[in-house]
Amino acid sequence: MSRKVNYKKASTYYLVGNLFNKGMSFITVPIFTRILSTSDYGVITTYNSWIMILSMVIGFAMHMGIRAAFIDYEDKIDDFMSVTTTFTLECGVVLTAMVLGASLFIKTDLSMTLIILCMLHGLAAALIQNYTHYLMMRYQYKFRTALMILPNLISVILSVGVILFVIKSEKYMGRIVPTAAVNIFFGLLIVLLVYRKSHMLFNKEYLKYGLAVSAPLVLHGIALNVLSQSDRVMITSLADSSQTGIYSLIYNFSMLATVITTSLDGVWIPWFTERYKEKKINEVNKFAVDYVNLITYVMIALLMIGPEVVKILADERYWEGISIIPPVVLANYIIFVYTMYVNVEHFHKKTIFITINTIVAAVANLILNFIFIPYFGYVAAAYTTLASYLIALVLHARYSKKLEKGLYPIKMFLPSLIHIVAAVSVFYVFMNLMVVRWIVVAVYLGVMLFLNRKTVLRFMPKLSMLKRSNNKS
Repeated sequence: MSRKVNYKKASTYYLVGNLFNKGMSFITVPIFTRILSTSDYGVITTYNSWIMILSMVIGFAMHMGIRAAFIDYEDKIDDFMSVTTTFTLECGVVLTAMVLGASLFIKTDLSMTLIILCMLHGLAAALIQNYTHYLMMRYQYKFRTALMILPNLISVILSVGVILFVIKSEKYMGRIVPTAAVNIFFGLLIVLLVYRKSHMLFNKEYLKYGLAVSAPLVLHGIALNVLSQSDRVMITSLADSSQTGIYSLIYNFSMLATVITTSLDGVWIPWFTERYKEKKINEVNKFAVDYVNLITYVMIALLMIGPEVVKILADERYWEGISIIPPVVLANYIIFVYTMYVNVEHFHKKTIFITINTIVAAVANLILNFIFIPYFGYVAAAYTTLASYLIALVLHARYSKKLEKGLYPIKMFLPSLIHIVAAVSVFYVFMNLMVVRWIVVAVYLGVMLFLNRKTVLRFMPKLSMLKRSNNKS
């Protein structure tokens, strides 16, 4: 199915959506920490962690099955979405009943209201995630961006009002209830939109296909959470909570890199899927070079201005964490690279190997943390996380080469890696000299953008050109 797509506009919408959501995270942290007690804030943080896990378990990671279905069932994708939505709703109802039944026999400090909200919120999050992937593959970037922004924006506004003017005790409910209610509303809206296009509730072929792709990724998602969240837990238990705070702040800074890579990924994945489906390996590799170069420039820019961003985000109690900015930025670069190989595994529906590779990396991270955090604290955690992501990269790249030997040759990444390593050296030498770092990065970006002006500066228009040539062919 050919479609005319403005990739430049799509990527801009995704970037705005991601920047807004991450920006809201930065802005609202000091707001909620001031109007909530540390205990209330801790409950909310734990609640959010459970939502991430529940959405993965309830949804069976079916969003990845939807993505794969655009390869094999694109002409029947609305029927596929309807079957997937019905399955997700059934899983949510069954799991909610099981949890509520267990809560009657297992003593817990959690209220029944909180448990019910958590389950329904998790179900809604799974439905929203499924539909955003559907919109991504459909190139409906305006609707997808709205779905990224509105639930977060509305819930923040309502939460602040409820906490300040309605709830006097158990203020954590002032954040949880509005957020859950807004997401449940959007979940119901999505159900209506899906069933309006198709009333197919069950299809054995579609369900079997989706589960074959997605089910192994449930463990993958849990392993990713372990890989990204275990550091904080282990720093607190093996060192102290103040170090956890410093470490968390630096990783919050790294969200800026995640915003950009995630935004561009929303355009890259469907483009890559279509071109790879046609076995245009050389075209994918050629364009991937420009993609990698762009991300490299972004990572180096963040690295060089990192100390100043951290000083804006927090007071001097956190500034000692500036020394771990390089491994954190490098970890984000490694995540970007290995995701390109993971996309190949997804295309071939080899999700069981994606899961195995992620579990190996997560276990390695736990072991390395247990060995080194007692001696080096949060600094060790930064480097053990980087090492774990390197392990994931090696495993994913190795298996991807078995599936498609000619795609993404390793040498393609060497120039960018050399640039980043050189930037890290400059960072440590001039860590306390802002002017030098900023001059270096300004000159570097100026030279690189000039030398690659026909590709990098016209990155998105080139995507549109490639797509137009695809439609003509």
